[in-house]
Amino acid sequence: MLTAKVALEEQMDAQLLNKKSRLHQKMLQYTGMVIFGLIAFLYLTPLFWLFDVSFRPRIEIFQVPPRLLQAAPWVTLKSYSFDSFRLACEKYQMHQGFLNSVFVTVSGVVLTLLVCSLAAYAFAFFKFKGRQVLFMCILATLMLPMDTLIAPMYSVLRSLHLLNKQLGIILMYGASGFGVFLIRQYYVRLPVSLIEAAVMDGASKFRIWWQIIVPLSKPVLSALAIYQFRFIWNDFLMPLLILRKQTLHTLPIKLQVMDSINIAKHYDAMMATGFLAVIVPLVFFLIYQRQFLEGLSGSVKG
Repeated sequence: MLTAKVALEEQMDAQLLNKKSRLHQKMLQYTGMVIFGLIAFLYLTPLFWLFDVSFRPRIEIFQVPPRLLQAAPWVTLKSYSFDSFRLACEKYQMHQGFLNSVFVTVSGVVLTLLVCSLAAYAFAFFKFKGRQVLFMCILATLMLPMDTLIAPMYSVLRSLHLLNKQLGIILMYGASGFGVFLIRQYYVRLPVSLIEAAVMDGASKFRIWWQIIVPLSKPVLSALAIYQFRFIWNDFLMPLLILRKQTLHTLPIKLQVMDSINIAKHYDAMMATGFLAVIVPLVFFLIYQRQFLEGLSGSVKG
């Protein structure tokens, strides 16, 4: 009886310790969630502020504290309107810059995926003379500052009569040494048996790439698409040098034109354009974030 009583007490003590341990773990988990939630809120505060002021009149943009915190929400939200977006479209043709950015970015991303995927396919699965040297040369381009590439790119586009044309800027974005390296590192992890089986079935090299390699490489292609989308969408220097016509200007150039006015700047139009320029790549990343993380992790492991 005494032994059974001692065993029962030990069992109850163990259960109590387990409950305390689980409670402690939950408290740590909730505390961590609160801390990370506060950190995320701090990082998102500028975006919330930009969203708020993009719908407000110019006089309320730089109020301290922000107009949203000065009264109840149903009172401060009464001043919301689309006047800032309307002004940006009528005076600065923001809608035209947005369409130009979408066309150049989407076309550049698609061309980058095609070119880099084909080049990585050759470096990963083909054996030809000088393959390693050529791949090292491509990697060496990643070490060159962008400033050193401006003059050669401009000279080539001028010789091809592609200045002031969207095709010129799209072709310039099509080659990416980082993209070739990223996709190639993913391809070398794919089982070679798939390629050998397709060759035995009589499939051509292009058919193997299109029907086998590309479907298996969706994660890394999504990762490269997000990276290139952000780069092209935010690029200011190269479109400014190549696209001189105002009808071809992208959103970053439109923002610079708005900011270049020294007297009576239209801050409301700038905020509306800035919010549109920020929210598009953010939404694109949120849609494909899972594929982006899978692609990066898969490439690093290789």
